[in-house]
Amino acid sequence: MNRLIELTGWIVLVVSAILLGVASHIDNYQPPEQSASVQHK
Repeated sequence: MNRLIELTGWIVLVVSAILLGVASHIDNYQPPEQSASVQHK
């Protein structure tokens, strides 16, 4: 059972890391629009 708990713990860590990577990529896509709107001012 300990192995199963350890495995699920690693899966949660990997999934959260992937979600963080995806979120950072989405954040990288958004700033150009914001900087463009700032340049218009």
